[in-house]
Amino acid sequence: MNLAQFDFNLLKVLYALLLTGSTKEAASKLGISSSAVSHALSRLRSALGDPLFKRENNLQVPTPFALTLKAKLVPLFISLNDDLFTDSIDGSRSFKIVCPPALMDIMTSPLSELSFKLDFYAECIPYQRRSWREEVLDGTIDLVFAVGGDQSPVSSLKFETIGISRLVIIYGAPLRPALEHVKELSLEQLVSYKHVYCLPWPQDDNELDRQLRRRGLFRTIGFKCPEYSQVISAINSSPYLAIVPEPWLENQSLKHTIYQTKLTDSLAIGNLFMMHRKSMQPWKKKIVASLKSKIESYYKTTNL
Repeated sequence: MNLAQFDFNLLKVLYALLLTGSTKEAASKLGISSSAVSHALSRLRSALGDPLFKRENNLQVPTPFALTLKAKLVPLFISLNDDLFTDSIDGSRSFKIVCPPALMDIMTSPLSELSFKLDFYAECIPYQRRSWREEVLDGTIDLVFAVGGDQSPVSSLKFETIGISRLVIIYGAPLRPALEHVKELSLEQLVSYKHVYCLPWPQDDNELDRQLRRRGLFRTIGFKCPEYSQVISAINSSPYLAIVPEPWLENQSLKHTIYQTKLTDSLAIGNLFMMHRKSMQPWKKKIVASLKSKIESYYKTTNL
């Protein structure tokens, strides 16, 4: 390919197609006709010597070569995105966020207030234990909060550590006689009690249970629930205990009705980080900064 003769405007079409997987949506995003997108794609195929996309069920599915180009050109695409494209195909302002369910209680109020104040559509995406990098890179997701260790650097993404959190053991009055004078529990002691389990993924995928299995230990689950809002009621009604993030507990209005003790293991401590694109529109940067400030106030007060 002769770079001197290559029309770099074609890269906008390539990016839009990679982003939408649709000729029609790419055309809308670029403000041109579908036939113009098809013509540009034909020129790209000729210049790059690859079909780039193949049609499957009305979608333009990228070839391995196109995906390689995407990985190499993403930093350029992201840095130019705000200048080349509107917020969305219909021009509306939206902000999509992913975070663990235990963090949602802290997140909901400030996110709702910001959405009204800055006039944008806010959406909370169900959390899954997986990498969200591709969605953040292509703009499908604006911000991700997650718990984990060090993150591999990506030039277009920013990883910020919010703070360190401890998992704590909580229980209600039914278990108070057995644990009244117990200040801490080891993993070996932990499995002697029945648990309330509240996480959006199978127990086998939970890091705590994986670490327990490595030591030949297994928890007995007495009550499994999909919402953290159910946990305090469950342990106040039956002699179960639950393991929850301390910042979540600090945000609960009913925390005075339950008791807590420490889990004495390094597994109880983890880092909370957030991930977003380095290049963001000013109003989105305000959202990120505001949410970070709100959450930091909980993680800075965590007693490690």
